[in-house]
Amino acid sequence: MATAPVTPAGEEEGSRAAVAAHQAGGPEIAFFDVETSVPQRAGQGYALLEFGAILVCPRRLVEVACYATLVRPADLCVVSAASVRCNGITRDAVAAAPSFLTVADAVYDILHGRVWAGHNIVRFDLPRIREAFNEIGRSPPEPKGTIDTLPLLTQRFGRRAGDMKMASLANYFGLGRQKHR
Repeated sequence: MATAPVTPAGEEEGSRAAVAAHQAGGPEIAFFDVETSVPQRAGQGYALLEFGAILVCPRRLVEVACYATLVRPADLCVVSAASVRCNGITRDAVAAAPSFLTVADAVYDILHGRVWAGHNIVRFDLPRIREAFNEIGRSPPEPKGTIDTLPLLTQRFGRRAGDMKMASLANYFGLGRQKHR
């Protein structure tokens, strides 16, 4: 996966509408997900390997912009066999990807000042975004609010839906077999 520019759905990249639509702090809801390496030893942190987001108009519930990119970690060795089993992202896949420093402005613009939504974002994705920005010496984006589907679904369905991972939830709701990414 290459870096996909932040563009509004149905708009040409670089148009005035495209620029206005993805500036930080807009009214859209940012649905996002990150994929990371799996730490192999005590004290080893996570390395961001992929970021993807869509901006959704809260009034019309339509996608207005999207952004997705693989991210090359500082050390390719952090992409272990356990990481590949977890998310399918290989060293070869990220070797030619941009560094987080290169994509940080786009990530910031799509997230900052918006409501953030996703599955398990409060306990996992949000800390990984903050860590990635701290590693490059920049202030991280801040949400206007968060909508985390994990506690919402856990409260509503308890453990009837299984381990609450996305694949288990897809099966529970009859959406068929789903891959992690």
